[in-house]
Amino acid sequence: MKFDIKQSKVLVADDSRLVTSSVTTILRQVGFDKIYYAYKPFDAIYQCRQIEFDLIICDYNFQTQLNGFQLLEELKYSKTLSPHTVFMFLTGENEQKTVRSIVDSSPDDYLLKPFRKPFFMRRLKSTLKRKSALLPIYEKLYDFDYTGVVSRCDDLLPFHPEYSKLIRRYRAYALVQNRQFALAATDYEYLLAETNADWCRTALANTLIETGQIDRAHEILSRVNNKQDNPYYHDEMSNIAAINEDLPKAIEHLKLSTMLLDAGAERELVVTNLSLATASYDDAVTYIKRYYDKNQNTFRGGIFTKLNYVRCYLYRAMNNATAASFENLLFGLNPMILELQKSGNLQVQSKLVTAHIAAIRGDLNTTVREIKHVLSKHSLDHFYDLYHLCILLEHCSFLNEVTSLLPKMRRTIASSQHPSIFRSQIHMLKSLETRLQQPQLQVAEIRKDILPLKAISKSAISTHLDRYIRLHELLPNSKKICLRLFA
Repeated sequence: MKFDIKQSKVLVADDSRLVTSSVTTILRQVGFDKIYYAYKPFDAIYQCRQIEFDLIICDYNFQTQLNGFQLLEELKYSKTLSPHTVFMFLTGENEQKTVRSIVDSSPDDYLLKPFRKPFFMRRLKSTLKRKSALLPIYEKLYDFDYTGVVSRCDDLLPFHPEYSKLIRRYRAYALVQNRQFALAATDYEYLLAETNADWCRTALANTLIETGQIDRAHEILSRVNNKQDNPYYHDEMSNIAAINEDLPKAIEHLKLSTMLLDAGAERELVVTNLSLATASYDDAVTYIKRYYDKNQNTFRGGIFTKLNYVRCYLYRAMNNATAASFENLLFGLNPMILELQKSGNLQVQSKLVTAHIAAIRGDLNTTVREIKHVLSKHSLDHFYDLYHLCILLEHCSFLNEVTSLLPKMRRTIASSQHPSIFRSQIHMLKSLETRLQQPQLQVAEIRKDILPLKAISKSAISTHLDRYIRLHELLPNSKKICLRLFA
């Protein structure tokens, strides 16, 4: 496809009118006539929904609700950008943290401000030429047709040696998305031999991890330069630690990774999940709050993120809260809870929240009533919903009911989601299974001693009572045990 400059529509998005003016001057000298402007990120998104732009030149840091990473993600998620649209970032920040986030968002190019006109024109023409040459790949990426991406890469590679590294990178990426990790590893090995770049090492390590070659992945990662300041190194070290069941180390590496990036998608969510798996409720609250704050103005910041935000605070409060501090917390959460209650699609989840609040207040009757309603009337089929239900059932000492739900909970963990999220949910499930296993064994042993007894001698009363007290410790909210104890 040849880029027709005269007919092309251009959007210049920057909160500085001085920048938009200087960029416009250069664009007009190149030959662009149809130029539009946006001074706020949401204005840029709105205009992109109204007009199909051929070129977008966008500031990265608007100093407002969205940064450039989030803006570009929104446009991609809503499929507002056409495959042929060229997207370039401008940024006045050259910190590694910002530059990494820009590269992670996969624009067609980015420029550091200030820049000279000849340099800008040279980079713009080069980017337009590359986009035109590789358009068949971008069309398949737009459709999430990763098999098609591999095919287009194979078609174009012989004819565009000048873009061979980029084409191979797209090919490897598409193979990873298709979960063809062994084939992707071969491509990354080739790229590593050509470039000797750290991004190749971490990408290769990722494919090796996914194919179970942990030792080889560890060896590749040991060759990464400046490990401490490389977020992708920490990502893969976290994956290795999670696979090896060393969750504290997995969390530690991910925390370092989040500190080294200005923006990103799911790392905070993974830390939240792993923190719940290790009962580190303060960390779970800290990172779900960061995840929410970072994403509240994006497609990730919807009602389900608010629901998990509320849940994490309730998980922590159930394990460590005074009555006064909980009521203060609840006052702050109430706007979100009311929003959940008004949502027609979340009535079941709202009942679980109501049950949870009652449990923290010590109102076991309300908790049990709401849980029974959920169990009798509704079928939950989402991982986080079932996890919440199991936590409440465990609190109410309904251990058998929790055990019966665990297979269903395992089935709801989608293998198609990001591998790090997949693993973190597996660990949440495992921690629940492990926590249940020991009490269930002990309860079974005590019941084995109690059930055969038809009559109890005076000398055995103390021992028999001790058994019921131990049962009460294991099942503190079991009505049957309480009735036996205090009858």
